Amino acid sequence: METTATKNQDILEWEAQLETAADQHTRIDLLHKIAWAIHLNDTEKGSRFAEQARDLSVSGEFEQNPYLPGIIGSLRTLIALNTDAGNYDLALSQSLQALEILESISDKASDISHLEMDILGVASWTYRCLGNYVVAAEYAMKKQKLSQAMGNKRHEASALNVLSVIYAESHDLAAALEMGQRVVQYCHEGNNVRGESIALNNLAMTYLELGNGKQALEACQACLQLARSNGIEAVALTALSTMGEIYLGIKDFAKAEEYLQQALTLAREKKAGSDELQCLLNLGQVYLHQHNNEAALATLQDALLLSRTSNAPRGEFQCHQLLSEAHEKQGDLGAALHHFKQFHTLKETVFNEDTAKRLSGLQVVHQVETAKRDAQIHYLTTIELKREIEERKSAQALLQKLASLDPLTGMLNRRELFTLGEQAIECALQQEQPLTLLLFDIDHFKELNDSYGHASGDQVLIRTTKLVRESLQQDAIIGRYGGDEFVILLPRSNCNEGQQIAVSLCEKIASQVVDVDKNNLCITVSLGIAELRQAHDLTMEALIACADHALYVAKQAGRNQLAVYSGCS
Repeated sequence: METTATKNQDILEWEAQLETAADQHTRIDLLHKIAWAIHLNDTEKGSRFAEQARDLSVSGEFEQNPYLPGIIGSLRTLIALNTDAGNYDLALSQSLQALEILESISDKASDISHLEMDILGVASWTYRCLGNYVVAAEYAMKKQKLSQAMGNKRHEASALNVLSVIYAESHDLAAALEMGQRVVQYCHEGNNVRGESIALNNLAMTYLELGNGKQALEACQACLQLARSNGIEAVALTALSTMGEIYLGIKDFAKAEEYLQQALTLAREKKAGSDELQCLLNLGQVYLHQHNNEAALATLQDALLLSRTSNAPRGEFQCHQLLSEAHEKQGDLGAALHHFKQFHTLKETVFNEDTAKRLSGLQVVHQVETAKRDAQIHYLTTIELKREIEERKSAQALLQKLASLDPLTGMLNRRELFTLGEQAIECALQQEQPLTLLLFDIDHFKELNDSYGHASGDQVLIRTTKLVRESLQQDAIIGRYGGDEFVILLPRSNCNEGQQIAVSLCEKIASQVVDVDKNNLCITVSLGIAELRQAHDLTMEALIACADHALYVAKQAGRNQLAVYSGCS
């Protein structure tokens, strides 16, 4: 049985070994093990040890060949800490980096597999905090599958625990309840005190969503007692916040305020940004119910500022919704309307698709997993051009650039597309080489989405971009410009060569049949072509504008064809 006492004893032994560790390899392993073990209760020390492990893994004897287990182990802690602090952008970037490193390791020993399960878990939680339930569930399911293969009940329970939260927040409460109860049982049978306390807290929230306040309180009280008696402060903080939310739900506002104020104080002490934001949102609701508009407005403004600085769109639109209500009660209808509009816009952005339907379509996501992995491999080959342009940056910096991928198609996202595009243009001008740009989109894509749903639209995008990627030379730069529009940059290719490539792409894509909801669909694209010498301003933006003009001509001519910007020879 792993108790807090035995865990603390392990930490003490590791720290003693760290004092006498002579070689860099041993020091790194001890640093990231200690960091992970203490990160929930001592965030500053956990962060410091993880960063030391990461730095040592790419310096000294590992400067030329980084120590990958050390990097992964340190990122595991840093991702968890940044997610808890509400630094979601940084946590997401670190998650992508860790997952890419894991992909590069073909022969995974037992210790690497355990790190992989932890990384999948923290990455899943990061995506959940960002409101991307589909990717969050995908990573949690990967962790569950890996833990089952290794016969590791502790990790399997952890994966199910995340899934129970995802399903609860996606309003599939029956699935959430069944999973939550199973996790509590697994953890209790395995004497996993920390896991059991976390599962009880999540189960309490599910009971609350189901309208069963009594069982919610019982589960949360059991969680709080278990966490406090075993010195698990981070879980105790979450349980205090949950108690406040439960009392808010059953309309005992005095008790709700009492627990939420305790949780808020502790969250600020521990610099737990995500917990702080949730406390502020719930306190704002308490004050609204108590008709204390002044306190509600002040609290919700604090929450809005925190949600923006931590890039938490889900929290931000909740802030606007509650601020709209507070201003309306105060009679300030102009401010109420402003916040309502902000709420509506953000909600549409965050939940632009039916999450429940997309979760049910996870099988489709898994079917295209190979295609997405191929896209990442292609991106790494594109790095050769990037190395030439940016004077061979370090491998560490290149791995961090994986955050520049479009998460659906694996192509470069718009920001990175423009960065590499401008650099490729500069290179072409300096070397007096031609450069041609193709801009294409999928014909009638909106109608396809409306008829078959966004999950099917995503599948079409992935299949089409995979075919494009396989049809081009490795030095081609491919990025998602927006929606179903994609840009292909062809260094050292003139307009005539670009036309030949465009004709080939049109024919290949039109000849493919995509199976969508048991319907065989023929997909076509339209392309606009422009050569760099035609742009009035020799910039990426001006070159795209020329190609966009040509794309419009191709669309007007009936689609499934290409058009060349006037002036190409």
